[in-house]
Amino acid sequence: MPEDFAVMLKRIIKWLVFSLGFLLVLPLVILTRLEEILFRGKASYVFSGAKELLSICPTIFGTYMRRAFYWAVCKDVSANAHFNFGSWLAYRENKIGPGVTVGAYTFIGYGDIGRNVMMGARVSIVSGKYQHGRPAERIENGKNGFTEENVVIHIGENTWIGQDATIMANIGKNCTVGAGSVVLNDVPDNTTVLGNPARKVNL
Repeated sequence: MPEDFAVMLKRIIKWLVFSLGFLLVLPLVILTRLEEILFRGKASYVFSGAKELLSICPTIFGTYMRRAFYWAVCKDVSANAHFNFGSWLAYRENKIGPGVTVGAYTFIGYGDIGRNVMMGARVSIVSGKYQHGRPAERIENGKNGFTEENVVIHIGENTWIGQDATIMANIGKNCTVGAGSVVLNDVPDNTTVLGNPARKVNL
């Protein structure tokens, strides 16, 4: 089989599986879009329920269903991103580039993720250091809503993030974040960081 034909056939199969995944999640997409229109983006009950339901769908079909759903309802999620079992995006405002792999049980709050970023299992990308507000600003039951303290976390292209890392600051291009690291401060391009709090290392 010629190489060009094999590549083309692989692309066609992927497109067909993606299309099937989209058809399966279409009711959830419609309900999410209706909620967004009716409540002017101020409610996300349907979106929250859908992402939780889809996060536990197994096999390759679950992967493509998550991909199709986020592609259809989020701000800018590539149809070529890969969402492993148990992973989810917290908000529709997320931007996920092509070739991104979101590891199993990984959580992304507000993220702008560049192309070809690789994430291990159980990575947490939270919306800044004060996602739930500073202590003096918290109200009863901790419900203070989205504030200026919530930030979009930017992760540059070709960056690798190890298992169980927690990301609270921006990361540049071509970086490596060691497993279990806690990133509290911005990481410049072409840097490897490790530890809690994460610090630059030379490997």
